[in-house]
Amino acid sequence: MRVSLFTGPYPVGERMGGIGLRMWEIALGLRAAGHCIRVIAAPGSDVSWSRDGLEVREFGEDGWQAEVEAAQAVITTDLPDPRVLLHAHRLGRLIISENAPPIEHLHYDQLRDSANADRFYEQLVAQFRLQSWVSDHFLARSEVERAGMYATLVALGRLTPRQHAVDRQLHHLVSLVPIGFSPEAATTAAHAVPTATPADYAWSGGVWDFTDTGVLCQALAALRDARRAVSVRFCYPPPANQRIAEADRLHRFTADLGLDAHLVHHDRPLPHTGRDGILASSRALVCLGRPGAENETCHRLRLRDVLLHRMPIVIDSHGASGSWVARHGVGLTVDTTDVAEVAAALDELIHNRETYAACRAAIDVLRPAYRMDVTLTPLLNFLHHGRRAPDTGGPRQKAAVERLFSEVPAVADPIQLI
Repeated sequence: MRVSLFTGPYPVGERMGGIGLRMWEIALGLRAAGHCIRVIAAPGSDVSWSRDGLEVREFGEDGWQAEVEAAQAVITTDLPDPRVLLHAHRLGRLIISENAPPIEHLHYDQLRDSANADRFYEQLVAQFRLQSWVSDHFLARSEVERAGMYATLVALGRLTPRQHAVDRQLHHLVSLVPIGFSPEAATTAAHAVPTATPADYAWSGGVWDFTDTGVLCQALAALRDARRAVSVRFCYPPPANQRIAEADRLHRFTADLGLDAHLVHHDRPLPHTGRDGILASSRALVCLGRPGAENETCHRLRLRDVLLHRMPIVIDSHGASGSWVARHGVGLTVDTTDVAEVAAALDELIHNRETYAACRAAIDVLRPAYRMDVTLTPLLNFLHHGRRAPDTGGPRQKAAVERLFSEVPAVADPIQLI
């Protein structure tokens, strides 16, 4: 099948990361299964990453329509350019989307500091509703996100007795494709050698306002004072186009607590191909979040690093990611309102060989099930049949889309949040 995969604001190449990396690995998996893939990525992408059966192209105002028209199926990130969705819908293309409710976006400074935040958010929600109405199939990154998608379909009226009769597990509507890693990434990671000064822990993603670096700094100071010091590397600086209050807070805590000897901050973007060597320079991961709806309703992409790099993690217990870690025994979960508990976990994982070995053994048991050639099976099965959703083109769908445009005329206007 000819598939055009739109990565939205995420580039392909050395600046790749986050959901862009997930979409790239999905593209690799579809290519390996025999599909013909075009990845339509953000401007600035490196088209030299193309290979047989997978072509990388930059999104352009004068060409994106043709990329939809050339495809039999279109795959998008959550909250893609709504014009792509509408064009694919009008042409009758099979539409498959990652779909997550816009909760994380409430933390973004563009929305939070907007002159009319309510109207801004109304537009985001309208685009979420549009995607939920016109997509034939949805990709969920975790069980909790799949459950959320079921609830969305019920609320919209898309889950009907007819839909349920097709498959009571709703595999024709939603595929669970958990956060994992490609066989190609596994091969590269297996040969990685340390390329940086060693640090006990790596914070391997961004610092966002739903994370809690203050409690980490307080725990590091407590361990230093108890002569049980550990060190942490923050692998990424804040993005230049966003104002992240938590990043400012991290630097204040570092200075106020005198932690320069125990924290490493990267002041420039980390190239994708340099990532494995940086992570090989640490023994474990740490990622601490605050209690909140964002952390309750998603799996963080740091779980990929746990599995790919065989690195146990210290993580907060405030949501779905922590529940996953605790269930599988691949790290230690902590209440981030308790500095002493965080400090004890950081100390335990690094300094207790038995604890560390037990977490590594649990990762090795779990790891094969999260290779993308395994996790993509539900999506590949759906593409094999290639059927549009039973209600596609029906009167309820048409009326719903018309109503959206009536309520929020700007629903088709692109929004750039990251």
